[in-house]
Amino acid sequence: MGILGGTIAYLALGLKAKVPGLIGSSLSIAGIIATAGLTLFPFLMPSSVDPASSFTVWDSSSSQMTLFIMLCATIVFLPIVLAYTAWVYRVMRGPVTTGSLTRNPNAY
Repeated sequence: MGILGGTIAYLALGLKAKVPGLIGSSLSIAGIIATAGLTLFPFLMPSSVDPASSFTVWDSSSSQMTLFIMLCATIVFLPIVLAYTAWVYRVMRGPVTTGSLTRNPNAY
């Protein structure tokens, strides 16, 4: 998947195709990360001295109470972060031109 995505991105770069290039590079990055993750599964940090002492996926999970608290925090704060991000995109929208920079000296 990593090699296929890289090839698609390379070909799209030559054809100046933006969307296939974005999809190809995203596929390549996802493929490389997935390869590393699936190769090590279930070990996150394998021990070279004693395999029984390796850090696994199941050892790294949080308790049920911690996961519930994080769920509640996400329910509260995610809408705030999304609203702020939408507001920033709305305020900063539009192209930056030399005319807009010369009209406002504080724009730099």
